[in-house]
Amino acid sequence: MNLLRLWIALAVLALPLRAGETGLAGGLAAEPFALRFSSANATASEAVVSVKAGTIWKTADGALFVALRSAENVVPARTTAALSVPAAALSTKAAWKPGAPVAPAESAEPRVASLLTYLATRNDVPRETSQLVVLALTENIGFADWQTYAAAAQPAKPAAPGGDVAVALDALTILRAAAPQGRFALASDAALKQRALHDPVLRGQARQLFGLAVPGDAPPGAVAPDLGQLMHTKPGDNCPICQMRAQMQKAADVP
Repeated sequence: MNLLRLWIALAVLALPLRAGETGLAGGLAAEPFALRFSSANATASEAVVSVKAGTIWKTADGALFVALRSAENVVPARTTAALSVPAAALSTKAAWKPGAPVAPAESAEPRVASLLTYLATRNDVPRETSQLVVLALTENIGFADWQTYAAAAQPAKPAAPGGDVAVALDALTILRAAAPQGRFALASDAALKQRALHDPVLRGQARQLFGLAVPGDAPPGAVAPDLGQLMHTKPGDNCPICQMRAQMQKAADVP
């Protein structure tokens, strides 16, 4: 009987401490698109703090945020540890207020399930891109509205030329993979298409996403023409100059 009691006690100590239980406090991180949790372990044994992907968190004013990845941290005995988890707002009405406390919400958001599956095997997706994908799934946000929201969420971040366009194209690429049947405003946004096609770095990605071609560009898979057909490099080339000479010679040979 004593051995059974000892086994039960050890099993209880080994259970993970889930976010929202006693000893764990959460809030919006100093930088947007993440939640930060801190845990004080006052026991004589280590504890495991875990946050599950897909859990919903709410602030005092009702703003909802979703954890995008699962994470856990081992808290040694009688110490305090912190855990940062990538997250996204579920609405453009949810403002990123650094330090604002969050509490677990008894709800779920099935519309982001496909994104969570996509992110589970990819750890290189930027948090800003993930936030745009979430808003496209929940509100079908357009490019202009995203620019407004991103600027408000990161007022101190300097705007990089073309950075917002790159984020939008990456988000659209993820949407095509995670929700291929969806009809998203980003995919038909004229302003996004125009800026992307005029960017020499992003043009190739934009053409593939939007199925467009720029006048003067060769179609995908086209074979480059022979240099001798474009400019005169040697006698006998099939260039415009050689063709003109051949026509003049034929005209001179006519009796």
